Amino acid sequence: MLRGIILIFALSLVSCGFFADVWEWNQKLTVEVFVDGKVVSGSAVTHVWWQEANAFDVYPSGYKGEATVVDLGPKGKLFALIGEETKYIAQYALHAELGYSRADYEGLLPAIVRFRGTRDVPHDRYPLLVTFTDPNDPKTVRKVDPDYLAGAFGSGVSLKRITLEITDDKITENVGDQLLSWWSLYENRQLDGERYTMSNRVSRFANSLNRLNFKKG
Repeated sequence: MLRGIILIFALSLVSCGFFADVWEWNQKLTVEVFVDGKVVSGSAVTHVWWQEANAFDVYPSGYKGEATVVDLGPKGKLFALIGEETKYIAQYALHAELGYSRADYEGLLPAIVRFRGTRDVPHDRYPLLVTFTDPNDPKTVRKVDPDYLAGAFGSGVSLKRITLEITDDKITENVGDQLLSWWSLYENRQLDGERYTMSNRVSRFANSLNRLNFKKG
């Protein structure tokens, strides 16, 4: 009887992933922008972790960190947001070079952990880019076209590239009240001020975003 209970307990631990391998790394996302012929850049380091598949053939995963901010001076600030796609950027940027298909988690993820270096992020895997027409009003958040930064910041501004580096650097902590004056007032709100996302909102884009797109963990 006792042996059976112990066996059931052990199997439950395995199914919950208590003995599973975990692959984790820090990644630095850098955004480089041409401003009147000069390169301006900003970087942020996030932490990503993946766990080997559980009994349901699901790979638990997570991330923490913050958005990358590029200060363009009087033209404004460009933000490269974080989100679920943050967990996948390294896989898309590195899988071919490391010799694994992106679906081969058991081979690719350990290889990413061992990798050190900087590579370009594929254009179709760029993070969401935004700016604020009024930095003191989160409702004025605006999506930025990576192929046409001049549309948001004026002539002379264009994206050079976005890179990803697997690094030993610590997670950065630049996003907060000092950067965004409204930060502490929007802890449990969408950027349009509402508590929840709603499809009928006038400011639908602002309603789709919240502080977790700028900082998590």
